[in-house]
Amino acid sequence: MIRMNVVPILVLGIMIMVFSFVRFTNIIYARAEEDMVNEAHSVMMAYDIFCSGNYYPVQKADGTTDFYKGDVNLTGDCSIIDRVSGVTGDDISLLYMDVRVNTTFRGPDGQRLAGVSTNADTSERVLNKGQIVQYENVKMFNDKYLVVYVPLTNEDGSIVGMVEVAKSSTSMRSTVGRAVMPMILFVVVGMLLATLLAYRSTREITGVLSGLKEFLNKVAGGNLSTELDINILKRKDELGEIAKSTTSMQKSIRSFVESDPLTKLGNRRYFLNQTERVIARSHENNQPFSIAIADIDFFKKVNDTYGHNAGDEVLKAVANELKQSMMGCGFAARWGGEEFVLCFNKMGMYDASTHLWKTLEKIREMVVRTEGYEIRVTLTFGVVEGYQTTIEKLVEEADEKLYYGKQNGRNRVVTEIEKPEEESAEQPVEIEIPPEAAEIREKE
Repeated sequence: MIRMNVVPILVLGIMIMVFSFVRFTNIIYARAEEDMVNEAHSVMMAYDIFCSGNYYPVQKADGTTDFYKGDVNLTGDCSIIDRVSGVTGDDISLLYMDVRVNTTFRGPDGQRLAGVSTNADTSERVLNKGQIVQYENVKMFNDKYLVVYVPLTNEDGSIVGMVEVAKSSTSMRSTVGRAVMPMILFVVVGMLLATLLAYRSTREITGVLSGLKEFLNKVAGGNLSTELDINILKRKDELGEIAKSTTSMQKSIRSFVESDPLTKLGNRRYFLNQTERVIARSHENNQPFSIAIADIDFFKKVNDTYGHNAGDEVLKAVANELKQSMMGCGFAARWGGEEFVLCFNKMGMYDASTHLWKTLEKIREMVVRTEGYEIRVTLTFGVVEGYQTTIEKLVEEADEKLYYGKQNGRNRVVTEIEKPEEESAEQPVEIEIPPEAAEIREKE
């Protein structure tokens, strides 16, 4: 994603720089050509001012030809073009037909390059067609030039030669550089800032997406209790909305997977996951905890006598009472059938036992009214204090005590299993004479 956001900015910046350079170069060259044409016309005007009359050649006795304007011999007189060249920095040549008569060009030996002819294409286009001709990158000596040829005419419009203006490509590149460099710097700085902002923004987004991905991977792996980074949930943008929807989905899945649909308590999976946390905290903080398992006494008799709908109502009523009872000291879950499991956080076995006796008293007093019947039930509990072992082992030990309670009268909380060979004159602390296990009265 970072590449998808940063690379286009870099490419766009490079394209802007290339376009700007090419565009400005073309504009500057076009402007330079226009100025050079004006410069050629200025040279012609200067000759018109200082030398009145038409241009014409005069053949000399030695076979050479002089070039006149009016009665002034221009051959070898470079004063006008030198002065204009000194102002503009361009090289200027005055040509009779296609031969340079006067020029500011000098060869390696310092001599002016008069008498040099132009090429046939230039002669054809300027002298015969009267066109203004421009050339770029014309190589002369060790440099390249932008060259403009302008027709030189008499008063009657006849073409007798041309004025050549040449500008060094080195100076042109310098001009282009001065014109384009500020824009290139602006584009580079803007591109770097945009890239930095895009990188930071994209990195932040990818960080959020990575957090969401990690969270979803944990949920998909079965860890329905994992928590999403609070900073992601606090976001006010679309990612924050996605995060909230994701946590809502997690809660829905967790409710579906870890809740018992009938009693609305947690199921066995929920109990195992939550108890693992309790055990970890207990070992870390050296705090006690206890596990209890409960079974509704004579529940099969309730189902057989009054039907499964009545049995379901009894299960829901007992579950609700256990849930209320465990608030502030732990949690309850449905283990299966008419069995429930309870986990007491920060409570030893005997404190948990005392609490369960109080809970049992409330259940004894509870009346389930359904389908015209009033149903009373009792529970038998087996409770064990937690220690460093597996949850399954603790539940197994609590279940053994539950079975012992079932075999010895039901309707009680069992903390110890009394061995048969160890008879005692004292009554066990957990034995209590129960009322009727299931007292059922049909409404009038």
